[in-house]
Amino acid sequence: MPKSASQEPDPPSGSAKKPAQKGGGLIPDVLRRALGGKARAPSRREESESSRARSVQPEESRHGPGGGAFLDEGEDEALYRSAMRTRLLGEDTEITAFHQARREAQLLGQMENKGEAPTRIVSQLNEQLSGAQGAEFKSLLSRELKPQLDRLAEQVDQATTENRRKIAALIARSAHLAGSESAATFEKLLTATANAEARHLEASAGAGAVVSASEFQTALRSAASQPYRAALIEKARGHIERMAREALQLPSGELHSVLVLLLGAAESLGRMECNAMAKTFLAGALGSGRPDAAGRLVKALGPALRDAPGGGNWVVRLLLNLVERGEQEAALALASTFAQAIRASRERCGPLLRAVQSAADKSELLEKSQKLDEQVGSLAALMPACALLLAARGSVPGGGNGPLVTEALVTVAGLDAVGATDNGQRMLRHTLIREEQGEPSFLGIVPVVSRPLGHPRLLQLLSENGLVVAHYQNGGGLFIQRVARQVFRALSGPVVARSQKGEGEEARRLLNSALCIHAPLYGMDLNGGRLAADIVERLRSNPQPDQAQRVLAELEEVAKKNPSPYRTGYVESLRALVTALAERDPHAAPKSAGLRRRAGAAPKMNAMEAERTHIVEVKKLEAQREAARAAARAPAAKAPGKAPARAPARAAATVPVKAPPKAPTAPPVEQAAPVVPKAPDNGVMSGVAPMNVREAERTHIVQTKNLEAQRAAQREAARAEGRSTSAAPGSTLPSGRARPLRG
Repeated sequence: MPKSASQEPDPPSGSAKKPAQKGGGLIPDVLRRALGGKARAPSRREESESSRARSVQPEESRHGPGGGAFLDEGEDEALYRSAMRTRLLGEDTEITAFHQARREAQLLGQMENKGEAPTRIVSQLNEQLSGAQGAEFKSLLSRELKPQLDRLAEQVDQATTENRRKIAALIARSAHLAGSESAATFEKLLTATANAEARHLEASAGAGAVVSASEFQTALRSAASQPYRAALIEKARGHIERMAREALQLPSGELHSVLVLLLGAAESLGRMECNAMAKTFLAGALGSGRPDAAGRLVKALGPALRDAPGGGNWVVRLLLNLVERGEQEAALALASTFAQAIRASRERCGPLLRAVQSAADKSELLEKSQKLDEQVGSLAALMPACALLLAARGSVPGGGNGPLVTEALVTVAGLDAVGATDNGQRMLRHTLIREEQGEPSFLGIVPVVSRPLGHPRLLQLLSENGLVVAHYQNGGGLFIQRVARQVFRALSGPVVARSQKGEGEEARRLLNSALCIHAPLYGMDLNGGRLAADIVERLRSNPQPDQAQRVLAELEEVAKKNPSPYRTGYVESLRALVTALAERDPHAAPKSAGLRRRAGAAPKMNAMEAERTHIVEVKKLEAQREAARAAARAPAAKAPGKAPARAPARAAATVPVKAPPKAPTAPPVEQAAPVVPKAPDNGVMSGVAPMNVREAERTHIVQTKNLEAQRAAQREAARAEGRSTSAAPGSTLPSGRARPLRG
């Protein structure tokens, strides 16, 4: 682009400026029109005359670097020119969150105007909300995009099933990234997607109950969003009722498949959605007209629960709805079936629960927990359902002291051992993440049941089931501390992973949610939990390994001023979380939680350290080879015990070309010590100094050149010494005999 008048330098004195090729002036017509000026179209004759006039004009009349063609422009023209220059040349360097959100919204608007698919637009929105943008930018962008997202909601019906589910997944993630303050922006699009999915389920109803249950499970799992799932269950009521009626008419094998699919679908549901699904399914099953519908359903739920224990919450909701509908016989049968399933899962673990609870150190704990992890999968999946039974113990058949509640209480008492396994850590992570999304979790029941577990009757029952009784005595303080340790160890993984991926706002929300909700687990009330969240958040945003002890000391002071109402819990339970946040590298990639470093494994090195180590090892190997070659030449240079006392470095250099006669064999005690080569210079072996790759390579080249020069000097000295030795009449031969005198 030609330079404008304000950008043209002054020509040197006595020289003439070349005429412009186009536009008839210092500024081309295109740029002149863009900057607010008027276009000119002079003839070629006028252009040449104006060029000659400019070439002979006096120096003081020429435009300086600050001059230009718009000396008499008005205020509006100047503002318009400044705006257009900013747009064309990009001179505006200060971009606020508002301007950035406006630009990103305009980009998505241009994609819509060009006819881009809704999937591509939603994917671009997800990329914009991901990363290190602040909460202000995300809120502004969501507000700017609300009209466009509302227009996209009208196009969802035209998308294919695969694209529609992809849109639902991306929009659910975008709503999570934007935060709860901007959730209303995405609600219309999520609801429209759920309505379209419900119509698709209605269209596929003729394929059979098994296919309908599989499609329903896929539709529920496609988006991790509470509004989407609630709208889908509400709009698919007729589909769920028809599926329940058809399932009870099927053989036992197909009924089992349908129930397993529904239990898997209910695993990801929240409290309200799970209850709505259970109520709708019971309405369809009991309204089928079969007198044995409830009994057949309860009988089939037992084997299905063993194959899909994650759907235990849905079974609890079915149980409570049966009690509410007055089906007492079916409710008692389901309670007995559920208690047997819980007992079988706990007995499958055997004495491994006690072994984990009584582990003496970390290595033993790791070994025992790995053995327990092979058997604890179903018990870990049933843990939230057991906590839900304890919360609703007044409505459960048999009451608070019934067999079902007792089994649930004993199962929750093993939470500290279950949480130490990989299955338990996975279950705790999912629970904490759903808490951040607004769902209540079962962890709130832990401080509540700690005191009842110390009752003598329950202590006897815990001892019979193989648990360590000492953990539940004196108010269950040790039990709560052990549970809290595993809970916050599970929290450290996703918080560190989000921080290292640049999702600082998401990491802050998850950390704040867990520390505020579960403050009683580490000995604080709600106010103390907020203060603790602020302290730990400062450490997360600025990790320093030497600050872990200081943060723990601050948390101890906060706990003294804001104690827990349950009088249980200790700040020491947060040590794993604080240590993980303090020692994380803010620029490192997240490490996989499933990979453990082998004991004694070599530490990982970056590229510079690897290159430096390679150079040092190569130099060490060269020195060792030189020493081996010098030691091999030493026996041939002189006979043992008769060689003159010379410097070791020169002895190897005076070896003649012809091999001397062999010397008589001497006893081993009289052999001379092997020739030790000259130690290399310190610079050759000093690769441990803190230097980068360039410095290491430069040092390697310099030392190699010096070593070559030293070897050349040694060869010249050996040749000169050989000539002087042959010329001397009385010199000593290599074998030790004197050279005879001539003449």
